[in-house]
Amino acid sequence: MPAKKGGLKRIFIVVFFLEVIILIISGGLNRQLQIGFEEGRFFIRNVIHEYNLQEKITEEFQPDRYLQEKGEKAEIYGSEKLYTLFSKIFSVNNAVSAFHLLRILFIVNLAMLGLAWLIRRQIFKRPSKPQVLIEMLYTFFEDFVRDTLGKKNLRFTPYIVTLFLFIWTCNMIGLIPIPGMMEPTRNLNVPLGLGFMAVTLVHITAIKHKGLINWFKGFAEPLAFLAPLNIVGELSKAISISFRLFGNILGGAIIMLVVSSLVKFVMLPIGLNLFFGLFVGTIQAFVFTMLALTYIGVEIAE
Repeated sequence: MPAKKGGLKRIFIVVFFLEVIILIISGGLNRQLQIGFEEGRFFIRNVIHEYNLQEKITEEFQPDRYLQEKGEKAEIYGSEKLYTLFSKIFSVNNAVSAFHLLRILFIVNLAMLGLAWLIRRQIFKRPSKPQVLIEMLYTFFEDFVRDTLGKKNLRFTPYIVTLFLFIWTCNMIGLIPIPGMMEPTRNLNVPLGLGFMAVTLVHITAIKHKGLINWFKGFAEPLAFLAPLNIVGELSKAISISFRLFGNILGGAIIMLVVSSLVKFVMLPIGLNLFFGLFVGTIQAFVFTMLALTYIGVEIAE
């Protein structure tokens, strides 16, 4: 163990000094290394590049607006036909954001389907390490469902586990250093969709549990004229959990960008990614899932 710690320390020091050297060569953030071909010749050059934090924030979080201001063409990474289709379906002002978002959601869904297929295919009496991890996760949330909803309602466990895994995967995907990869949950449409889906499930369950008439009567408690306020209160549940998730993920991404630019992207961004990506992303996925479970519990708890 001491030898491993010593090796990691040496790697950290080497990487730190390499970043410092690159920073000095690039003149802070005022130069940009370019590698490519021009007029049939290969080139490597260090050109003057003005770093504007406000422009960087706009480029990162409002790509459509940035491209319109700069008059540049969107970088779509080999998906031009698909992007053209999206630009026809969606407004020109939102085509890039919508394209990036739906492409990443497609990747997340494929990853989760692949994981489900592998888990089902590789179930053994003597479980492997991945199987043990998944079983521990499932058991962990099953205990929460049992304590909140009772043994008769353990059928909600697959939904709760899937909701957590989906949000967690969306929060983690921003850690992948590939152009165009971002957390889908920092786009308000995704948390809102998840929030309204959770609240809709709550009321479908309440109708099955109480009956349609008693469900309607529930909005008129304690007094009938308070029904509109109770309806608004139910809608506010979806908005509340959605904006909590959206605000934390978007805020973390902005803080990472701002602080990283202040320290010239030397080493500190690694720690920020670990904190906001792994820790905050996991906590927010758990909080959203537990709130959805609590809303169901309010309606049908034994």
